[in-house]
Amino acid sequence: MRRHRGWSAVGAVAVGIGFGNAATAIAQTSPTDEAVARVGDQVITASQLEDTWQQNDASSRIRLLQQVYETRRRALDVVIGDRLIEREAAARGITRAELLDIELPARTLPVTEEEIEMIYDRNRNAFGERTLDQMREEIRAAIGQQRPAQALFQFGRDLRAAANDVSVSLEPPRQRIEVLPDDPSRGPENAPLVLVEFSDFQCPYCQRATDTLRELLAEYEGQIRFVYKDYPLPNHAQAFKAAEAGNCAQEQGKFWELHDEMFGHQDALDVPSLKTYAAELGLDEAAFSACLDGGRYAAGVQQDLEIGQQYGVSSTPTVFVNGRMVMGALPYDAFNEIIQEELAR
Repeated sequence: MRRHRGWSAVGAVAVGIGFGNAATAIAQTSPTDEAVARVGDQVITASQLEDTWQQNDASSRIRLLQQVYETRRRALDVVIGDRLIEREAAARGITRAELLDIELPARTLPVTEEEIEMIYDRNRNAFGERTLDQMREEIRAAIGQQRPAQALFQFGRDLRAAANDVSVSLEPPRQRIEVLPDDPSRGPENAPLVLVEFSDFQCPYCQRATDTLRELLAEYEGQIRFVYKDYPLPNHAQAFKAAEAGNCAQEQGKFWELHDEMFGHQDALDVPSLKTYAAELGLDEAAFSACLDGGRYAAGVQQDLEIGQQYGVSSTPTVFVNGRMVMGALPYDAFNEIIQEELAR
């Protein structure tokens, strides 16, 4: 009978090598009146240290806490999967090894040529002068070595999806995001879920996230309040003015219509095009042009940028789900998992 590496051993690959003592302490310790230093007879407490850290280096603090939480959460998922596998083996009256012999083969996927080419393209610079043909078998072997761990992880996920008695109480870091009165929003004020998105109309990943968020809003209608905040990146030349245009449309109650139009035409967000979209949507052209040309909302867009920076936003899209930071255009299932956790709390 073949021997399988234990779930926890595989977890070392998935989770990474250790957490780092300092980071783990940060994640596990709440601010207290415990003394962390003294200057003569004056005591510096953990609470004072936390307050100073938050005031002087908020963005890096938030990113570090988020990184530590995600690392601990991956480790927790490994432990949960391990317990579920042991329980399933006991329920079937077989050993763990026998269970894995039955379940893993169907979950061990073949290595495809598409995967090999993708890995080669992403790491081309690291391969020097070696061609795809020269690297193919080496890449195939590297991917193949990961397959047992991936199959084991998937089996754990499948068991977890079928279980109705698994709950997670590990608390993620949260931020109380400042929402301004004029921020465009959808959904009831008292919704149990508040999603605040920092986005950029010229960002292709934001376009992808918009489709996902639209699907979530339909699926959880009445349960989500969605708030949009501007975060135009400096490398997107037309994004700042597009953000201003969104605010000008908000004046006339047409933000979401122009929002969709701009995301549908990310290659044409110059000022004349923005005015054309506004006219096609039935906005008052003179009022919109005066608003946009006069830079009426430039300061408001800048304020959103500064608010985002305070909470560790450095890229788009960044979405806060009940204050939990979610970076990047994650797929529907990733957002849905977080939403389910929040609704269960």
